[in-house]
Amino acid sequence: MNFSLYIARRYLFSKSSNNAINIITLIAAIGVIVGAFSLFIVLSAFSGLKDFSLQFTTIFDSDLQVLPAKGKTITFTAAQKQELQNLEGLAAVSETIEERVFLHYKGRSHIGYIKGVDSLYGKVTHPAVFFISGNGLSPASTRW
Repeated sequence: MNFSLYIARRYLFSKSSNNAINIITLIAAIGVIVGAFSLFIVLSAFSGLKDFSLQFTTIFDSDLQVLPAKGKTITFTAAQKQELQNLEGLAAVSETIEERVFLHYKGRSHIGYIKGVDSLYGKVTHPAVFFISGNGLSPASTRW
């Protein structure tokens, strides 16, 4: 038997007048067990919340995105677009442009994103999910 385990066992289960030490040790052990158990539950809950929240962000983002390696824009020729559309298993291709913007309204400021999309964007994502009422902007309704 391990010597340190032997001493610990003899100390813990000894019938002595130092009964308060045994009670404190028991309370500390229960505290460690409860703490570890609650940490396990909290981490399990956060793992489930991660999967739950990713369901909502996949609506906005397409399955595959082509982004520039450097800078903000990509030079994308018509031949490259045709080559991309001819890939097997690709349902639709949409071009978007997105930029951070500074919004200021009634004395309140916020940083947001503005996204410009083409007419095929509805085939890549499902924009009808975004609207509570109405159907959004269409080329016929935008007369600026």
